[in-house]
Amino acid sequence: MLGAADERTLDLREVVSVMSARPVVLAGVVAILFLLVCGAAFAAKTYRDPAGDAKLSPDMTSVKVSNTATKVMFRVSFTKAPPLRLSRPKGWVDMLFIGIDVPPLGPKPTSDGEWRGMDFIGGFHGPDKVGVLMRTSEGSDEENVVARFKVVTRGAALTFSIPRRAIGSPKWFTFNIVTAREWSNEDAEPAGAKADYAPNRGSFRYQFSKAAT
Repeated sequence: MLGAADERTLDLREVVSVMSARPVVLAGVVAILFLLVCGAAFAAKTYRDPAGDAKLSPDMTSVKVSNTATKVMFRVSFTKAPPLRLSRPKGWVDMLFIGIDVPPLGPKPTSDGEWRGMDFIGGFHGPDKVGVLMRTSEGSDEENVVARFKVVTRGAALTFSIPRRAIGSPKWFTFNIVTAREWSNEDAEPAGAKADYAPNRGSFRYQFSKAAT
């Protein structure tokens, strides 16, 4: 369903099944101090994805990425709430995968969605409150896990963040996000089901804020 995915992608599916004027001035000062202490998020970048390009899969509309000195945050918006769902009677669950490639870059994603050049793959299923990020190198699943991250759903959007050190603290990276509906019985999957890729082709590029490096 996710194109010609390699065995590591299939392994991840099993792992992931296992975030007056004086009072106004004073409030502003307090807010600034709070951000300085807790680690301010720097300017975010929003990547658009057209609505209506998914069939029987969660339909993304945008991905917003920002970072602090220690982590990178993702906010994925969808056309409907909740973004990822589960139906036990019908035997399906929605899922989200994120692929990340850091320099030096490997081969780009192919037209059918396969991305053998990515260095990391992460994901989670609809009910999950914790996601997993893994290296795509050889080795067992547990050996390749580099981070587990909290997933927070609010309305038609979900957010999660990963430590920058988990991907080697690069100055920039490329990524894509895929959402799809997985059926427990492949024969029950309706004809025409289509995953949603953001972007539809290739990958996005995110540059870490210089202020955060």
